[in-house]
Amino acid sequence: MMDTRFSSALQIIITVAVNEITNTRSTSDMLAAKLDANPSLVRRLVAPLMQKNILVSSEGYQGGYRLGRPTSSIYLSEIYLAVTPDKKIWGTRDDIPAECFISSNMNEWSAKLSKEAEQALLGLLSEKSVEDVISELATIDGGKCPLGRALAT
Repeated sequence: MMDTRFSSALQIIITVAVNEITNTRSTSDMLAAKLDANPSLVRRLVAPLMQKNILVSSEGYQGGYRLGRPTSSIYLSEIYLAVTPDKKIWGTRDDIPAECFISSNMNEWSAKLSKEAEQALLGLLSEKSVEDVISELATIDGGKCPLGRALAT
């Protein structure tokens, strides 16, 4: 099964950012509805984002989530690392008997390749901010949505 923590966390952050532009509150229930998920999933994803000051929350009648920093200073690599701190791109099998040159060295080689792939991924994600994503989404939308038209200008 594919891990969707990063894409779900990114959608939460983009939704909060756009809601701030439109003066709309971002609650766990509202964000869960946008993700078609349970509010407890939203809270689990939001907790590490709050620890990294990507999101902040306030309680009470007017409470909800807000961005902890401007969209231009929140990078996708931070979001990825916050919600997938111990995740590797792929794992290796340690249970294969080391009987030949391939099985004796495959785990070490695969771990090295996985680390290189992770570094490449983090490099790409470090180049894109939340502000960039919102702009790209508005471009992809092509004016079909009123909000997309407003954000594209």
